[in-house]
Amino acid sequence: MVLACLLAACGGAGRQQPAAAPDDQLVGTTEVEKLLVSTQKRKSPLLRVGAARCPERVRLANGETFTCTVEIEGTIAPYEVTLRQVDAAGGTGRFALQPAKPIIDVTRVVGLIRGRLRPAARSATVRCGTAKVRVVEVGATIRCTVSLGGAARKVDAVVKDLDGTVVIKA
Repeated sequence: MVLACLLAACGGAGRQQPAAAPDDQLVGTTEVEKLLVSTQKRKSPLLRVGAARCPERVRLANGETFTCTVEIEGTIAPYEVTLRQVDAAGGTGRFALQPAKPIIDVTRVVGLIRGRLRPAARSATVRCGTAKVRVVEVGATIRCTVSLGGAARKVDAVVKDLDGTVVIKA
């Protein structure tokens, strides 16, 4: 997802830009942090999103990539930020935000599992651990337990891609 940002304003009030050649210009990332939090809140409206952290200053150049983090329900999730369409002389550009790893909302996984249960089993308890959010690798398995009437069954949710697509394996 590409988001516009006036990079000259990303330094925040009172921060000084160092004297440097335009292609070596450094800019602050305060606005990137704010946009990262608001983006994550839109993606996960039912989850508590905390602060974002980025390097204090980055080089203003096309293709420059840096990692930021955002706190979601107590879990730190990494994001990769790439600068695009940079006009170093004007201090403007665009940037792309993308999770560096899949961010999994465990309540969504529980809902997917519940949706696959037979109507008679819909009162079952589904547990996938205590964390509300998990940051995992593509291909990771999230092990859940479905319990009903004293019987328990393991169900795996496999993370298919960076967007956090999950496939339930019974």
